[in-house]
Amino acid sequence: MKRILLLVTIISFANACQQNQKAEATGNLPFYTFDQVIHYTVPVSKSELDSIIGKSEKSRKELGLLQIVTGNIPVSTQDSVFISNMDILGFKKEIVDPKKYPAIEKLFSKREPTQPIQPTCKSGYTDILVFRNKGKFMGSVKLNFECQRHQMVGQRYNNAHFGQSGEYEALKKLLK
Repeated sequence: MKRILLLVTIISFANACQQNQKAEATGNLPFYTFDQVIHYTVPVSKSELDSIIGKSEKSRKELGLLQIVTGNIPVSTQDSVFISNMDILGFKKEIVDPKKYPAIEKLFSKREPTQPIQPTCKSGYTDILVFRNKGKFMGSVKLNFECQRHQMVGQRYNNAHFGQSGEYEALKKLLK
């Protein structure tokens, strides 16, 4: 009787582990906990941005823009000053419709890649999503849809495979 009980316990445990792995692979582990998503877009065209990058002397505003668009700002969830700087620098700001949050949560979830990709260029980030929960800054994602590049801060899981299952295309459609 003890052997049967032990065998049933082992089988149940193995089944639970297998179901956990399936949940992980299908995107049930969201990167962010949020109740608000704000979408910012760069206030200049790609050619204007390239022109700013090529200038030898840049204004304070141009340097601030470049720090956000091409740099590693923010570096942590404690670094939220960049949000007010985006407002000052003229980034277009749009609060994403809450009806889209389930789709956004699914897109920003840990999963196994289905179509591995490599970024196609090194241009600056053109879109930034800011995730908030109860007014608190939870994290951000800087995106370049054209180059299929991203930079995440505050995510709860490894984001190395983000974009490799069609997330860029789906997110671009969702945000338009």
